[in-house]
Amino acid sequence: MERKWIRTAALFVLPALLLFITFTYYPFIRSLYYSFTTWDSIRKPVFIGLDNYTFLFEDRKMIAAAMNTFKMALFGLFIQNPLAIWIAVLLNRKFATGYFLRAAVFFPVIISLVVLSVVWSQILSYEGTLNLVLNQLGLSGWIRDWLGETKTVFVTIILLTQWQGLGYCVIFYLAGLQSIPADLYEASRIDGAGAIQRFLKITFPLLMPTITIVTFLIIVGGLKLFDIPYILTSGGPGTASYTLALAIYNAAFRENNAGYSIAAGVVLMLIIMVITFIQLQITRRREVEM
Repeated sequence: MERKWIRTAALFVLPALLLFITFTYYPFIRSLYYSFTTWDSIRKPVFIGLDNYTFLFEDRKMIAAAMNTFKMALFGLFIQNPLAIWIAVLLNRKFATGYFLRAAVFFPVIISLVVLSVVWSQILSYEGTLNLVLNQLGLSGWIRDWLGETKTVFVTIILLTQWQGLGYCVIFYLAGLQSIPADLYEASRIDGAGAIQRFLKITFPLLMPTITIVTFLIIVGGLKLFDIPYILTSGGPGTASYTLALAIYNAAFRENNAGYSIAAGVVLMLIIMVITFIQLQITRRREVEM
């Protein structure tokens, strides 16, 4: 009976396993091989050993893309994350416009990134809406080519990506806050605890499992950022808004160097694995079970 049960279970698992092997494991293994070759996606790949990886750490554009990517991920971690917690705490209270404000915060998440980028490109161009409003207000000294100047493009891209993803984080934190028993807050009020003490002693510790998840999503999302920089600036001017995902795309489809792009993708995957492993180890130690 035990062998029959194992055979039956294996038959149910086999279709899913075949799909994973065909579309996940096999392509991943092939990609590892291609990362050691020079290949244009058409002709037969030629094995070149570690040359792709060696050049990867000498490529100035790739290094600039890596620096920009890490800065964006860090900004999301240390600015977007605390801001999302603060907004979630405010929206968790009961007031007349609470549901409307929740919908307003989440609204940018459901907009297509392509549509969002096109709209903002019209707003932020030199002859766009933002500069027109500034000129009408007599603030012509503030007029900039927000997406065309090195000094402003990086900050602009960061603010747009954080604004677009903020609502996603807020929803997670709202769900986490609503899972905390109200009895704990009532007991703390009876004991004379203030708002800050309640947050530090009750909200923050019990919200740590949610913080772990959201921090993971922010880091991974920041390291894989592609859509908005690609549509708005294509990484320019120069490499001011260049990201690793955009560099990998350009290497594969614009420079026809698929082997090099795959090597960059493998390195990006390893970076994400290491960073997220460290992050999970740190945040999980601070989690508190109810």
